[in-house]
Amino acid sequence: MYRALAIALCAALVFACATTPASAQQPATPRQVKVGLGPIGPISPQTVYDIERVVGAEPNLHVVPIQPPGGVDACVRRFVAGEPDDRLDAVMVISLPSDSFKTEREGNQARFTGTYEIWIVNLSTLEEDRHTFTVSDSETVAGEISAILTLPAQFLSERATGKKLIAGNVWQAYEAVRVRVESKLIAATRLYLPSSPLKTIGPLNPFETAQKLIDRGDADTAMAVFRSIGINNPQVQRMIAGAQRQLQHARASRLLGQTLGALAGGNAVAAATLLASYEKQEGAEAARAAPIRQALGTVRAKAAEKESDRVLRADVPALDHAGLVAMLIQMFVEETGTAPSDVVVSAKSVRFEDKEAPTGLKKRLDGYASALSKAAWIMSLKCGCDADAQLTSEVAGAALLAARSGPSFKRPEVGLP
Repeated sequence: MYRALAIALCAALVFACATTPASAQQPATPRQVKVGLGPIGPISPQTVYDIERVVGAEPNLHVVPIQPPGGVDACVRRFVAGEPDDRLDAVMVISLPSDSFKTEREGNQARFTGTYEIWIVNLSTLEEDRHTFTVSDSETVAGEISAILTLPAQFLSERATGKKLIAGNVWQAYEAVRVRVESKLIAATRLYLPSSPLKTIGPLNPFETAQKLIDRGDADTAMAVFRSIGINNPQVQRMIAGAQRQLQHARASRLLGQTLGALAGGNAVAAATLLASYEKQEGAEAARAAPIRQALGTVRAKAAEKESDRVLRADVPALDHAGLVAMLIQMFVEETGTAPSDVVVSAKSVRFEDKEAPTGLKKRLDGYASALSKAAWIMSLKCGCDADAQLTSEVAGAALLAARSGPSFKRPEVGLP
């Protein structure tokens, strides 16, 4: 009897397994997130490959080697709105800028210092994450110690031409330092990964990308994404229709931001011209324009400064991202006489990248210091917290000047980082 019952149960189990769908037996494996990884600066191909392997070993990540095309907009145009085969979910750029190389002499010791930055952008949400490491090493050189002080530039030339420009123990010393420093880049990447946003990034959603671009006021790049999806797509048509009013508001917000930037920079003439342009926009708010016009009409300098501060304290917290960036750029131009090559704004910090800064600081130090001081103050107004501003000359270069400000500060602090 027991034998017959056992046979019946086995038969039932076999039948159940045979009739269970394959999808029920094995849960579907989630699609791997595609991360484009590329270097900027003289990082050796072997080190780049080793970093690719480190990142690719993370769960659910697939690394694709890329040549970084530029900032967020350039990445979106290439990897979201570009060819279907180029589509990525995120971009990770590892940087070791040539101008961050520093070599110092300490007796017979040659000390090398560089800045290593990791930059990640989620191509759906456009959220960015930047993390910077300072890497250093040293090597004892028996002779020709002065020659190693000029090695970074020559070393970069060797990398570019494939020719060894320096021989002997100096070159061997520098090569030993380079190998150890590049091993530290790999180690720094390993340290960064557990806290990086990579594990929270999901598959690319171009509709979300387009909406984020519209929120930032970037109509041109948003349209490039819409075209890649298909203009006749019903969801795209609904989004375009709904975006018109939002884009009008973004255009007005940028002009308002420029007006406030000119006001903060002390250029009343430019502020008046920009204010007139703002008032012509469909999204302009008369209630916000009137106090600015009143501030511009104040004759006495001290009273004008006080009135301007009052206007800025009222308007800056309400600025959207596009307006805030426009304000910071305009203020920077008024104070320094040059436009930054890029402005990176986060929740409570701003970084100006200005290729002319190393030369400009020698001629217009006061202007740059004032711009950084006001930028930190503006960011503090925006977030209602302690904020900072930095000036660099390259994407991942070391800060040349820095400033801090906060609600408890009597005045912003500015100086060398």
